[in-house]
Amino acid sequence: MDLEGMQQLQEVDIQRDQAKRELQAVLDQISDPPFIGQLDAELEAQEEEARLADQAVREAHAVVQTAQRRIEVTDQRLYSGSITDHRTLEELQRDLYSQRQQLPPLTEAENRATQEAEHAHDASGWLQQLRTGALDVWNARQSELDGERHEAQERVDEFSRQAELLREKLTQDDLDTYDQYRRRRPRVVATVAGGVCAECRLTLPTIVVTRARRGTRAVECPSCGCLLRVA
Repeated sequence: MDLEGMQQLQEVDIQRDQAKRELQAVLDQISDPPFIGQLDAELEAQEEEARLADQAVREAHAVVQTAQRRIEVTDQRLYSGSITDHRTLEELQRDLYSQRQQLPPLTEAENRATQEAEHAHDASGWLQQLRTGALDVWNARQSELDGERHEAQERVDEFSRQAELLREKLTQDDLDTYDQYRRRRPRVVATVAGGVCAECRLTLPTIVVTRARRGTRAVECPSCGCLLRVA
């Protein structure tokens, strides 16, 4: 049994397993931006608020224009000279006074609506900038991750090539034994130095070390179950 060859293959397989874990960790981070859906929903709601605010401005402006036209009409009738009746003139004066008294609150309401619309548009602009900035940061990170993914994949591929070359040097029986053991644990072969198993640090019985040194058959560590190879 070529324990040395199996141990070499084991080390490459362990490195490949680590490279695969690193690759998967990178792949787990590569995805669609998770925040875009929420930001788009907030942006859509804010844009709707801005649209309603613009509509409120138009309506308030129309009310002010209507009030101003009424004042102009009343003013023209009052001072046109076509009305000579004293009572009618007094009524027109009262109407004109009332209409002019109503105009400032209407103008103030229009100004408030305009300010609210400006604030709504400013909020929409801020959300759009936030979305753009967040996407830029996310895209930059995804570009970095793509580079890390490429490097990790290259390491996996390189270790796979090395493992394939090492597997070609082993007999089918050794490969079968190796694969059977490795399905149960990462390490198949453990070195014995000074009577100690390098994998579990157990001091081995002398008879176990003697059998492992002979190499006539596979000898397992009684603690961790690795095949023992005496250095």
